Amino acid sequence: MNELLDAVDDLTLPRNVKVQIDGGYTWATEDALLVQLEESIHSTMGRTGGRGGGDSRMILDADALMQFSQIGSVIMDWCRMVRAHVSKNPSEDLRAWYVAYSATPGEQLDTFYIKQLVKWAALIRGKLNPRETIEFTDPCPECRESDWVNEDGELIPNPVTIDYDKSGDVLNDAKASCRACGHTWQGVWELRGMRHAADEISAIGGD
Repeated sequence: MNELLDAVDDLTLPRNVKVQIDGGYTWATEDALLVQLEESIHSTMGRTGGRGGGDSRMILDADALMQFSQIGSVIMDWCRMVRAHVSKNPSEDLRAWYVAYSATPGEQLDTFYIKQLVKWAALIRGKLNPRETIEFTDPCPECRESDWVNEDGELIPNPVTIDYDKSGDVLNDAKASCRACGHTWQGVWELRGMRHAADEISAIGGD
């Protein structure tokens, strides 16, 4: 397995994704992550007429624009380092960089590049599909605390939060964490275990 190529592919190639519909699931093709990030910057507001006609576009998301610009700038720098052609299209440039980098003799820094590419992919996914957070209203099953102390020294109820992607496989992707003790529960089985432990504690009246 080529981890570096997998990380490049993750950002630059379309993928088949499972989409929930009434009565089940279907498969759909999703644009590459870098393409989706660029598309999230603008909204097509309509076409103008005449010989010079084209799309009239409005910037809707300045943060997406900044992220897209920063990623594109770094990729162009990488291309220049290995003398790869720069097209100013981040997806094309990243693939051109990979080809040139792989053929460049000398010390290879795969680990550095993989970490950066994976970080970009996670950043883009977080931007395109913001995760939801809810509070678990029982005490933490691990430390038994019902409150936690925030950065201002205030005592806040419900230390356990559950973070999930409502557009995906909610239970398998969900993660719970306690802001009092730092314990975490990841995935459907650990979350069910957390719920079961909380019910047992409640049934015996706490400690």
